[in-house]
Formats: sequence, C-alpha cells, structure tokens
Amino acid sequence: MATPHKRQCQQEPTTLMSLGDDMLAEILRRLTSLSSFARAAVTCKRLRHVISSPSYSSVVAARIMSSAPLVGYFISVIGGAAPSFHRALLGSDRDVASIVHHGKFQFADFDDYSWRLMDCRHGLLLLTSDRCMAVFDPLANTHSTIRHCTSRISQCKSSSFHCILLASGADATSFRVLCLECTSGGRVRPHVYSSRTGVWQSHQLAPKEIKPPRRVDPHSNHNLPMHAGGGRVYWRTHAAVLTSFDAGSMEFSHVPLPGGLNHLSSYAVGDAEDGTTCLVAVSAEHQQKLDMRVWLLKEGGDGSSPWERQWRVDGSDELDVLAVPAARSSHARKVYDVTAGVVLLSVGYKHNGIRYVAVRIKDTLRREGATKTDTDTDTKRQTLILADFCSSSGWLHPYFMAWPRPSLKVP
Repeated sequence: MATPHKRQCQQEPTTLMSLGDDMLAEILRRLTSLSSFARAAVTCKRLRHVISSPSYSSVVAARIMSSAPLVGYFISVIGGAAPSFHRALLGSDRDVASIVHHGKFQFADFDDYSWRLMDCRHGLLLLTSDRCMAVFDPLANTHSTIRHCTSRISQCKSSSFHCILLASGADATSFRVLCLECTSGGRVRPHVYSSRTGVWQSHQLAPKEIKPPRRVDPHSNHNLPMHAGGGRVYWRTHAAVLTSFDAGSMEFSHVPLPGGLNHLSSYAVGDAEDGTTCLVAVSAEHQQKLDMRVWLLKEGGDGSSPWERQWRVDGSDELDVLAVPAARSSHARKVYDVTAGVVLLSVGYKHNGIRYVAVRIKDTLRREGATKTDTDTDTKRQTLILADFCSSSGWLHPYFMAWPRPSLKVP
C-alpha cells in the first residue's frame, strides 16, 4: 500500500510553474542570449515577473555581451492611419520570431487616427494625441498614459512640439520623455517627464541663438526627426552645424559638422554599439555606388573639429544598390537612422516605393583590396542586411530588443 507521502507525490507532479521564484531564476540564468530571455518573458506573467526583478536584470546585463537584435521598423504617416510594422530579416533566430508572433505590434489599442507615433526607443513606443501621451510596451502589451507637458498643447496652434524617449541613466527600470516646445517666436523650451516621479519639469527658454528643429514644410507643425546618441539629442538647422541638447545638464550647444558636410548632406547622428555618438553620411553622386562614411564624436565633443572619421566603405556590391535616375538620386540615397550601431539606408525605388535596407556598421567593414567572388557577394548580402522593405512615405522608427525594459507602472 502506498504511503500518504507517495500518493501526494503521484497526484502533484513537479512542473516549472510549481517551483519557487528563486529556483525559476536559477533555471533562467542558464539562457545565453538576449532574445531567449525576452522570449521567456513573453511566455507568461510569472516568468516576466521573475526576469524583470532588479536582482535578476543585473545578472542578465552582466552576462549578455551580444548585440541587441533588431526586431523591425515602425512606419508612421503624418495625419494617416495607425503605424505599420515591418519585421526584420530574422533568419534562423526562432526566439525573435516567436517574440514578434506573441507581441502586440499592430496597435490594437491605438487603432484610431488620433494617435501619432513620436519615438521608439528602449523597447518602448511613445505615442501622442490631442488628449494625452502614451508609452506602450508591445512585448508585454501594457501602456502608461501621460498627460501633456502643458495644458496648452492641444489648443496651441502657434507652437509646435517634438518628443523623444530618453533613458534614465543607470536606472534601467525607468524612462524619461523630452518634449521640446518650439514657440512662435522661434525659441525652444525643454520639458522633461520622469517615470520615477510621474511629473513634468519645465525648464527655461534656450538662448536666442538656439534654433528649433526644422519643420517638414513652412505650413506644417511637424518637425523633422531628432536623433539621440551618447546622452544627447541632436537636430538639424539651416547651417553647417548640429544643435545639441544635453539631457543630463539641460544645456544647449552647437556641434560643427565634419568637413565636407553641410545642411543639405544626407547624414544621421546616432549611437554605435558601445553607446559612442557617431555620424553616418552617404553620397549620392554616383548612380551605381553607395559611399558610406562613419565618424565618431571625440571625447568631450567640443572644439572646431569634434569628429574623428573612422571608416569609409563602398557598400554597393554587398547591399545590392538599385539603379536610380540622376534626377531622383538625392531622394533615394539617404541615411535615415543610426541606432545601436545599425544604419537604415534608402538604396533605390522598388514596387512604387522607396527600398530601405538596414545594416550593422561593424558588418560592413572590410579590408580595402580584398578579393571576392560572386558567391562571396551573395553570402555577404544575406548576412549583412538586417532588414529589407519598401514604403512610399512616413517616418521610420527602429525597434530593438531591449532588456531590461523600463517599467510602465504608475508611481
């Protein structure tokens, strides 16, 4: 006859969910990639709670040395429908493919025309409407509502506003929102929201020599995208300089462009894989070539020549550049974004739209004069290109796998 203890063991088999949090954490520590951690987190709330704990997140950050995988790109259209999502070329990465399958990337809760996508960073999306703002986590399918930085934002027609998500320094579990108010007099006032306090802080007007971000056209209240890198936010002006805002010291400054570039050049500022601020530019002088140059911002970033050029690469063969008529080359060959060392480029027209490809900077580097065969070129195209899609219009926002992601709990 079986003892009561044996009968209990037979009736209640040990399952993964029957283990304690400490035991679950010990098992999950054996995962080796960022995408595998994220895939486990989207499986159920229990695993997401364990993986998101501060003690466990520090272990994950210390062990994972691989680059953050690119999941895809969101495309938002000014005055159009909800943003669309284009998945990256994931290849054999089943973990990321599973994350896309389980994630909420189709904006089911934001399907009306009043919501606009302003930024995508740190695994979160920043949306805004006339009523309020919202920060959305598509993996956890949660969002946090934020009131506007000023009550005048929905009624104010003389000012324009541009918003961007910021990290909160060493605290990876929180986030900040920077809102630049561009007044009718051409002045700039920064407003910063902190998820730790749940309040906005409005700062003084910038000096008069600081110009606001350029608008899409003189009759639009929508500005050209701002770029973030190295704890700063950059935007273009009508001169051969970048305007910079330090999100830590709340100070504005001007950063000269590298030699040979001006406000008409095709370039974007962002960050390399190690967080260093970088600038990537392409030349559209040749119809069949894609000349890409990369600069890194020197330590301190001050002086008349703050940039140091690192690489110059002809990516025409590896990226399968499409032939573009000379009259349209300036519109088809551009750098749109640089995030976490991944560059988004337009390389030609295809299917009545612009063809975009994304490549990682370090993967495009090759020794000058290296020999290659047709097979080598085909292999390089398969391994270099992280995303390949077409779109007729809209702003493009890369979505990277971020861990740990900031919490959306209301303070």
